Amino acid sequence: MNRQVLLLAAVLSIILVLACAGCSELPIDGLEVGSGGDGGATTTPTATPNWVKEATPIRTQEPAVTASPTETISEPEILNYTGIYSNKVYLLYDVIALNYDLKVPAMVIDLDIEPDMYSNTNRRYSDFGTKKLITVTDYYPDPRADLIVTIIDRDTGEVIEENDFAQFTREHQKHTITLRYPGAYQIEITGNNVELGITISVPEANLVDGDDGWG
Repeated sequence: MNRQVLLLAAVLSIILVLACAGCSELPIDGLEVGSGGDGGATTTPTATPNWVKEATPIRTQEPAVTASPTETISEPEILNYTGIYSNKVYLLYDVIALNYDLKVPAMVIDLDIEPDMYSNTNRRYSDFGTKKLITVTDYYPDPRADLIVTIIDRDTGEVIEENDFAQFTREHQKHTITLRYPGAYQIEITGNNVELGITISVPEANLVDGDDGWG
């Protein structure tokens, strides 16, 4: 009986020793067991695959402040005009020619026109009151009065503009001619039995370096 007990105890001891030896080879909680320099056990962390890379945060960044675009509206340039010619003449089969090199438009030509007048006096009965015979004088422009103002491009000889005042219906009238493009111009004025006041104005920018533009 004692031999059986001893034999069983020996078998259990061998099993226990083998079980402990097997446990020493197994990793514990993801750690590997190895021999240290002092005879004690040391642990080595398991390497993690580098699948994910660090980056700069996006949502947590302060939003960039950008100014709202503003539309720039350029104001029209205001030109200061200067009179470069002024004259009053009586035209009787006369022609006046003026040359001017316009660099900065526009050129403004103001005309003050007074044709010769004829009078016609006659007697007629009044339309009012006692219907007495009265003397009435009527005035009308001289049928021979005429005026033509022609603008010519001196470089090409082309007529840019022509204003014909051949038929006057009243004793006085005003007219303005505006040249809106730069160029070398000749202004020709011809007329008969008419008094003409003419004034020409251009932007001051034409009057630089002592050059007044007259050819």
